[in-house]
Amino acid sequence: MASSALPNQSVIHRFALPIDDRPHGIDLTGNILHAAVRRHGHVDIWYFARPASIQPMRRSFQIVATGQPLPIWLATHHQTAIAPDGQLVWHVLENHCTHPDVTIQAIGEYGRGGTCNECGVHLGDTGAGWSPSNL
Repeated sequence: MASSALPNQSVIHRFALPIDDRPHGIDLTGNILHAAVRRHGHVDIWYFARPASIQPMRRSFQIVATGQPLPIWLATHHQTAIAPDGQLVWHVLENHCTHPDVTIQAIGEYGRGGTCNECGVHLGDTGAGWSPSNL
């Protein structure tokens, strides 16, 4: 179904965060509305997409399992998702490195990532114009 949203109208989007112990960047300006496990290896999140009238803000999220040690920079818990069989519970956490000096490098064939030059935190799949100071 094609979207008929106006340029400044809110729209809810879905994004599949891989369960891979790595941060992933999303152009997210508000809160995560819901998280669910719909297929193996991913936690889907639903969020309000950025209206065209708002500056892009790339934020970095990572999936962590219950009982898994947390990296120090994963400071904010946003949602919890329970696998359909009820055996596994996953948590959506956000990176909180606020240092402005980030080195951008290639990740794989198509992605780009950032590494903080001050604390060494890997900041995920960054987009054009994104820096951790935008958090």
